[in-house]
Amino acid sequence: MTMMDRSELFFHINNVNLYLLYMNRVVRYFSKLKIYLLGIGFMMTNNSIAQLRLPRLISEGMVLQRNTPLNIWGWASPGEKVSLNFRGRSFNGVADKLGKWTIELPVQKSGGPFEMKISASNSILIKDILVGEVWLCSGQSNMEQAMSGRLKYRYADEIAHADFPQIRQFLVPDVYDFKKEREDLAAGSWRPASSGSIQEFTAVGYFFAKSLYQKYHVPIGILNASLGGSPAEAWMSENA
Repeated sequence: MTMMDRSELFFHINNVNLYLLYMNRVVRYFSKLKIYLLGIGFMMTNNSIAQLRLPRLISEGMVLQRNTPLNIWGWASPGEKVSLNFRGRSFNGVADKLGKWTIELPVQKSGGPFEMKISASNSILIKDILVGEVWLCSGQSNMEQAMSGRLKYRYADEIAHADFPQIRQFLVPDVYDFKKEREDLAAGSWRPASSGSIQEFTAVGYFFAKSLYQKYHVPIGILNASLGGSPAEAWMSENA
């Protein structure tokens, strides 16, 4: 091997060693970065689990029952303090060891719209709240029948001119669970009675709510929890 060959080999070996050293540092750097990012992700996951959370029923546009004490509930970190502001007053509660909390509000007079702010590690602002009459509309197909389908022809004029922002429906989704009671609903939101949404309303419930509204002139909320063909046992508690 000539002197030139040896120098080239030495140069190549040095290059390989430098390359390996460089790659070793790169691997160590990204390993540390991975651990760091995993740590951040873990903290973010824990924070998201611990954050204040509300059931779907307690949401924008909800109607609360007048003239009776009210329970507002949700979830937070165990032992976390929760504050609630509504109609110029503040109320406080603490999450139990399971992270559940309930705050009782005193009797409320009808009116609205109002805002409710609930705060813990984070804050939730609920807008467009009404206080009036709330009715549970439950049963089988007679109650489930919506203003759509065959009724949209019979009540075409009613549907076209519906404009009752103080009549609102919360449609409970049809979800089956034969193993345990669910703490929250899978979906659902409060919808005002308008020409664009009325076809989702239970027909019996809508005309009932309209009659009450025209008589008492207070907001009316209907909880549509109906399912055609459902057995009586489906509406009973497990203990019963």
